[in-house]
Amino acid sequence: MLWEITLVIVGFIFLVKGADLLVKAATSIAKKFGLSEMVIGLTIVALGTSLPEIFITITSAIDGHSDLIIGNAIGSCICNFLFVIGITSLIRPVKFDKRIIKTHLPMGILAMILLLILGNTNQSGNVYIITRWQGAILILCTVAYIIYTIYEEKKLKNKKMDEEIKKEVESKERKSAILIMIYLILGILGLKFGSDFVVDNSITLATKLGLSESFIGMTILAVGTALPEIITGIIAAKKNETDLLLGNISGSNILNLCLLIGLGAMINPLVFTSDFNISILVLIAITILLQLITTMNKKSELDGEKGIILIIVYMIYILGMI
Repeated sequence: MLWEITLVIVGFIFLVKGADLLVKAATSIAKKFGLSEMVIGLTIVALGTSLPEIFITITSAIDGHSDLIIGNAIGSCICNFLFVIGITSLIRPVKFDKRIIKTHLPMGILAMILLLILGNTNQSGNVYIITRWQGAILILCTVAYIIYTIYEEKKLKNKKMDEEIKKEVESKERKSAILIMIYLILGILGLKFGSDFVVDNSITLATKLGLSESFIGMTILAVGTALPEIITGIIAAKKNETDLLLGNISGSNILNLCLLIGLGAMINPLVFTSDFNISILVLIAITILLQLITTMNKKSELDGEKGIILIIVYMIYILGMI
């Protein structure tokens, strides 16, 4: 068992480093095209920090582990909202941008409701299935969200501001095309081998300890694959760039629910159990709670005291899972 635990840890290290390299490469490419930091945070960084989950989804889908895919997707969202934001707020109060409160959090709730509907529509025998065409719907929602995010940003920027952004981008450090390609290749290799190590050995551990795959997905994998978001959050808090953090988390959660589950279903139809209904309802409640906390606060901030409450709630959630 010690050997499997060691390989899971090694796998997480590969995942985090691989995601970090890919984010660096993608961000460099985005800057070359003159995209703003906000767009990069909501799309490129959100996609980059979700890469560990994406590769785990692909590996799990090929092997037919539905519970691992859906559990990881939902568990990562809960971990992001409670644990990642909670940890970050201990370093610096997290200020919620109006667009996050009014647009992106409600979009996240819509994604959760859509997943509830799709997950309880097609019954096959005694179980419900998320089919390939339903997976395609979720992927289309992902594409629509990314397009809308870019459109929203462009709409808020006038020509003068765009020129200022372009000058700012051009003044930043530029990486050579060869270095970007090296980052891409190493990042993909790290994610590939990391996901293999994590998935294969997590399944072995679950079997030896008598734990379900959904439990492993919603706890161990959820926290492990949230490491990029945790690291991004700590760095963003130290640099006072909490907008980037919240954009990353909001974007990552929608990608987790739509892209991960959609991709998994496209590869191999997923079994949707009743336990996931409860977890999604918990996630909806958490999202609404965050909206209420920030809306009732004049500064739209979440300070360290509230952050501790979020962390405690997450610990209670984990104990409830156990």
